[in-house]
Amino acid sequence: MSSKNIGLLRRLALLASPALLLTASAVYAQDVIESESITSDAVESSQESEAEDSVEEIVVTGSRLKRTTFSSIAPLQIINAGISREAGLVNAADILQSSTSAGGQQVDLTFSGFVLDNGPGSRPLSLRGLGASRTLVLINGRRMAPGGAEGAPYAPDVGSVPAGLVQRYETLTDGASSVYGSDAIGGVANIILKKDFDGFTVEGGATSPKYDGGDNINLNVTWGKNWDRGLIGAGLDYNKDSHATYGSRPWMSECSKNYEIDTDGNYRSTDLYYAATYGMKPSDCVASGLARRVFVPGMATGSIYYTPGQSNGGWGNFSEPVSPYGGFGIDSDGDGLADASYADYSLNGTDYAQSGYLYPDYQSATGMVFGEYTFEGDANITAYFETLYTEVEFETLGSPPQLFPDVPANNPYNLCNPNAENGVDCGLAEDALFTNPAYTASFGAYYEGLCASYGIPLAGCTPATFGLLNGPIGAVGTLPIVSVKNDRSAGEGDRQQLRFVAGLTGDLPFLEMGSLTNWSFDTYLSYSKSSGASHRFGIRGDRLDLALGNYSSTDTPCENDSGVVLADDAAPGCVAVNMFAPSLYPDDIVGEFATAAETNYLFDSRDFDTDYEQTIFSASMAGDLYEMANGPILGTVGVEYRKDEINSMPDAVARDGLFFGYFSDGGAVGAKDMKEVFVEIEAPLLANMPMAKELTVNLSARITDDEIYGSNTTESFKMGWRPVNSLLIRGTYGTAFRAPNLRELFLANQTGFNTIGDPCMAPEEAIDLFTGEYNGANDPRDSQILANCAANGVDPTVARGFGAYSVEQSTGGSLTLDPETSESWTAGFSWEQEFSNDFDFGISSTYYEVDITDTIIEPNGQYIVNDCYGSRTGTSAFCSRITRDFSDPTDPQIVLLDNGFLNRDNEKARGVDVNVTFADTWTFFERPYEVSFDIDANRSIERSFLFVDDNGVEDYDDLAGEWGFPSWKGNSTLRVEYDKWRLQLRSNYIGSVDQDSRDIDPFSDINDSNGTGTFSDTCLGGPDDLLCRDVGFAKSYLIHSLSLSFVEDNWGVTVGASNILDKAPPKVDGSEVSAKNNAAIGYGYNMIGRTVYMNFAYEF
Repeated sequence: MSSKNIGLLRRLALLASPALLLTASAVYAQDVIESESITSDAVESSQESEAEDSVEEIVVTGSRLKRTTFSSIAPLQIINAGISREAGLVNAADILQSSTSAGGQQVDLTFSGFVLDNGPGSRPLSLRGLGASRTLVLINGRRMAPGGAEGAPYAPDVGSVPAGLVQRYETLTDGASSVYGSDAIGGVANIILKKDFDGFTVEGGATSPKYDGGDNINLNVTWGKNWDRGLIGAGLDYNKDSHATYGSRPWMSECSKNYEIDTDGNYRSTDLYYAATYGMKPSDCVASGLARRVFVPGMATGSIYYTPGQSNGGWGNFSEPVSPYGGFGIDSDGDGLADASYADYSLNGTDYAQSGYLYPDYQSATGMVFGEYTFEGDANITAYFETLYTEVEFETLGSPPQLFPDVPANNPYNLCNPNAENGVDCGLAEDALFTNPAYTASFGAYYEGLCASYGIPLAGCTPATFGLLNGPIGAVGTLPIVSVKNDRSAGEGDRQQLRFVAGLTGDLPFLEMGSLTNWSFDTYLSYSKSSGASHRFGIRGDRLDLALGNYSSTDTPCENDSGVVLADDAAPGCVAVNMFAPSLYPDDIVGEFATAAETNYLFDSRDFDTDYEQTIFSASMAGDLYEMANGPILGTVGVEYRKDEINSMPDAVARDGLFFGYFSDGGAVGAKDMKEVFVEIEAPLLANMPMAKELTVNLSARITDDEIYGSNTTESFKMGWRPVNSLLIRGTYGTAFRAPNLRELFLANQTGFNTIGDPCMAPEEAIDLFTGEYNGANDPRDSQILANCAANGVDPTVARGFGAYSVEQSTGGSLTLDPETSESWTAGFSWEQEFSNDFDFGISSTYYEVDITDTIIEPNGQYIVNDCYGSRTGTSAFCSRITRDFSDPTDPQIVLLDNGFLNRDNEKARGVDVNVTFADTWTFFERPYEVSFDIDANRSIERSFLFVDDNGVEDYDDLAGEWGFPSWKGNSTLRVEYDKWRLQLRSNYIGSVDQDSRDIDPFSDINDSNGTGTFSDTCLGGPDDLLCRDVGFAKSYLIHSLSLSFVEDNWGVTVGASNILDKAPPKVDGSEVSAKNNAAIGYGYNMIGRTVYMNFAYEF
């Protein structure tokens, strides 16, 4: 530790010295009505009275000082688990992610089929929308370790917390690094488990949605015993969720649709583009993931589609529906429709897609044992322990993706191998299309004007005239594009997490000297270990290549004379695979291989084992530094040591990316430790004076020595001023930091393929169809893009490759990252009426601002490309992350994008929290009814990102008012109690949201007749139709839950319904907002529908 840092702590301690001249005490606890969420200076009156009776010292979230009242200057909100349960919220993730403190897109179980940073089935918490890596989660005031499987998990899974054993949730919404250390930038969630019980208690419940699937059952049993010198307790919690499919919910039951709004305000979803342009049948489903087709490289026709029993060319059972010249639909049979319609080949909307899991099968079981014992003696030495063990299991099911392997030219089943059974010469097969009378007639009609300009009569206006026929070309390779049942669509996993805490606490009577009084110590050792396993199932790409003959010089299946070293298990059991078998091209699109031998050989599992261990040692002392007339000056000082270790080990399939088209994941292995010293002081400066009934300041600081990054200092200042008894005005300022986590440091290379739009490739409309010359007048690209492409070695007038193609992308950890640092401050007030004893009313509000610098980001591939070539200065630092293959100047494709972590500029969150409480007794028909009403609301003012390029040019983006950050959101709870009955109405509100203004499409039609640069899919435009644009916005959203409870002395029961009006989530176009079948996911909208529930409790 440097002398500079030691000096800082000394100066902090001396800041309290002026308080020696001042008087009075500071007490911030207030009597309030029990509510689902209450503010920092509000607690249940029963807790306060119990504290007064026992004079028990407690520690409040946001401080390490011991005090006799439940009070806090920091902005703290408390959520009562029992009241949340009455509203139908059982799981800890549901409760915390739906709180007004949470923001942005929350990863819930609807993401289980995705590839996630924290692993499948994990539900991390993001406060203020600043990310799970900047949210610290505690259990009983001590860190909860990360847990997950695959890659490098970095955040705790709050969904695995045993919700039935939770007493309350406390969320601290300012930076708290000076109190808790790294990660507490966005806030702290402290989950307080039940401990104060004696005897047996059984609680449980069940939920049943209106629609199939999504049921839940939960049960927890607790037992405790208290005696004079100690206590012991135990609890068991079990939770099980059944899966719900996309097809089971009416708002997701069909498919992913184009969802657009026209200029008259009407919503449309029927795709008219392909119908109007190519003569295909209209469809309500987006034509995506097209299968049942074969792509023939080097041929004009591109993909040909499976049309059993007929062909408009010479391919037997395949047809080309769209002319490669002119882009008109081909109707060779004269039925008024193109020979194939994309809707019949789309994976979107298939039975397999709709049977995919919106919510997975998920179950968890937790056991908890804790206890403490106080030894005899003046020091009151107390030994305590806490053990928590959780097991989680889940299963997911999605829709099989496309499978498109390379089939070599001389493969014995290859469609374009004239020597194969059922094979043809694809050059002659394409010529058969170009000489088909129906096609030549359409071709002549389309190019009649062009032919006339060259003096060619209509009868001679044919592909042959322009030299477009191929003649025989012999065997050529193909890419069949199919989808196979169960391929890369099913997964399962499990996780076990152990948490053990053991410690000693007691008094320090030998420190009772001078002004030092009431000193005590607390020291503990905490150990957590998460062991997760993930299993995904799918087709091995290396085995498929071997079975097709891609490793053979003669294209012989199962032969490898290429010198390529394959995995040990690639060759055994190899069988030739027929990628053109009719079973792979069924009417319902998702097929299967012709033989069980092919299936058994190709399918394998992708397995991952991930262990994360965290060890913490903490020792602290706390007590009164000086007794003043105002009350004692409180102080605490302590040290902490923390070590995090990860060992995430993939099998060979995952490590080498052996699944077809699937990313490789090297896992992560690494460890680091931190050593920390912290101090906190709180002093009552003024009391019982005019306009200063109370004035208290709190100061804290922490020095952190990170094994990799060296030392860092954080500090915090808090002040509470009560000019009159009923009004508290408070403010806080603090610095925080976040050291790079183990994922950002040690993640081994992950590589995968994603489609990237390449702006350096000349668009089709800028190339003359027949001469092949570039025409700049028809190029819609910005001149700055053209200049940036040229500056980076790409001639944008010569590059003629596809504008969008699959690119390998790589990401991984880096030891060169710097820590993030932040400044945060809050200002607010809390007022509670005192002019009447007949009712209670209170209101509080807090303004907050968090400003983070050197933010660690993981840029996606498209962002890197856009930033490089869209830079207004042409000097984007991201250009160095792009690797191209310049061997062919006409097709300089990007071959690798480096998506690795880096420090990047600034993020900021600003907003206002508002809390209102009301309670009164109303009399109806001479019967007293206890009525209470609570509101928790959040106003998002700013959630911004600031990027500055190497020339100082700023790129500022503010998400406030956009998805995940509505201008207003809130929860309210109305409770009416009479005798043993209680009625509760809970409402959840999410304000309207819109896209970033830069991403809102202009109104257009299917041909972009107005030259906007965008195309509609559902509007034909004038004069007979309107213009449309994608829906990327949502109106305000309000749902309600209603419950009725009956409570006896030792038992109680609740029945209720959530989302009682069965309100659907807002519909959006999936190309604009993260959505599944047009329902936006992760933003707090109800996906499950109306659900009835019942809870019970019984105390023995």
